[in-house]
Amino acid sequence: MKLTPVSKIILVVILALAGAFGYYKYQQSNPSTKAVVKADKSTSKSITEGITSIFKGGDELTVIVNTWGGFASLAYLTDGSLTPNENSRIHTEYGIKLNIKICDVFEDSRNVFKNTENAIVYCTTDALPVEMGAGSAMSSIDVQQFAQVDWSRGGDMIVVRRGINSVADLKGKTIAVAMGTASNTFLIKTLEANGLSLKDVVVKQVADGIEAAKLFKAGTVDASVVWTPDDGDCLAAIVGSKRLIGTETASYIIADGLLARKDFIEKNNQVLVKFLTAWLVANGELNSSASARTKAAKDFAKAFNVDEGFAMNGISKVRFTTLGDNMNFFGLNSQYTGVNGEQLYSKMSIVYSDLKLTNKPLAWRSVSNTSIVEAISTTLPNQSAEAAVTFKPATEELENKVAFSNKKVTINFASGSAFLSDDAQSIIDREFVDLAKSFNKARIRIEGNCDAVGSDAVNQPLSEKRAQAVANYLMKTYKFDVNRFMVQGNGSKKAREAGVNGASEFYRMTEFQLVAE
Repeated sequence: MKLTPVSKIILVVILALAGAFGYYKYQQSNPSTKAVVKADKSTSKSITEGITSIFKGGDELTVIVNTWGGFASLAYLTDGSLTPNENSRIHTEYGIKLNIKICDVFEDSRNVFKNTENAIVYCTTDALPVEMGAGSAMSSIDVQQFAQVDWSRGGDMIVVRRGINSVADLKGKTIAVAMGTASNTFLIKTLEANGLSLKDVVVKQVADGIEAAKLFKAGTVDASVVWTPDDGDCLAAIVGSKRLIGTETASYIIADGLLARKDFIEKNNQVLVKFLTAWLVANGELNSSASARTKAAKDFAKAFNVDEGFAMNGISKVRFTTLGDNMNFFGLNSQYTGVNGEQLYSKMSIVYSDLKLTNKPLAWRSVSNTSIVEAISTTLPNQSAEAAVTFKPATEELENKVAFSNKKVTINFASGSAFLSDDAQSIIDREFVDLAKSFNKARIRIEGNCDAVGSDAVNQPLSEKRAQAVANYLMKTYKFDVNRFMVQGNGSKKAREAGVNGASEFYRMTEFQLVAE
């Protein structure tokens, strides 16, 4: 019979125990050797504990993260310990011996991951294409994202100097941003919401949000993409500065997840199921319990060597994702119409390829793994997906509030008609829907327009009908809340202001404005 490695270990320990026991009996019958008996009792005890530990077990994992509020659940599960804590919840309830490695420098996190056994490392799905390009270090070791742990909800933001009041005002301005990171994604999406791109601004490349904040406080840039709590320091340093937009409004852009080697996921499926179950249960508790968040802030402060105020601020600016959220994110819920991982990754693969920050990144199916999420019990508490955003009817103040972005979309309405053709619907799908989903907490003001054919008495109501037709399409197709929309008609005003007389396809257009609450 061929023994497995574990069987061999057990057999050796049993034989050693038998020998120790026999020797112990011999010592008992020979009083002259009592001093040795004491030592042998100790040896026997240690061997017994060794056998117990074999059967009691405990799976050891190393998780590599940075100082981000979304990782508070880890500290919550370990009682603030960075090394395996036998009294911690993740050990006693889930059998996980957890090591937490903090790497605030991105390259350090990747180097530690590549040189550590049984390791898991954080990622942001939007910037993952940069790491998954042909010939890149991470793609060469075949890693996959197997979980999503949070959405940034106010933890990332763009701070601007006095005089910049909308995204349009960023044109030609100098902006500090860490290229190829989540901050870069956030800036790209924000510019896109106003029909702009990185070519329309002057990019000041920095290593991270901390350096971006330093440049802003020094007054050397017009705007910076920074992280909490550096925004407060920035606004305090520069008179008249403000937050232009943050991920509390741009709520589906930055998604934090977990990566592991593909072969590690396959060989350690059950261990990772226990690990992710623990994390998601903790997330559910932090979403639903103020006392859990208070404990998590204390544990996070202890583990990450920050003060509790910093920790609580970070915790308050994320959505801790649940099993339901992960089902949505990984495309396992056919009823979900919001932003998922594949859409986010695939869109940014194109963008970052165009920027030459990656080369032929692997497809989402190659860099994602749903086996862990699919194996987790659906009976866990507090694991419902995040509810769809609902809005109260717009107030007069909101109706007149200045939009932070304005996206012009030309739709080919037939002259005198408000009928939304298939081609028009495709244009809306391509040019606006992704932004509407990404900025999910923003109101949408839709302005309809007409060319200069016909009277104002005809064109004013026609322009309103065109705007309403677009709103109706978005509500029906993408389940957007009816109160999210503020519908207005401009009649022929913009065509006449531009000196247009008669028909003009360009002015039969719709403008989409995003308005923060």
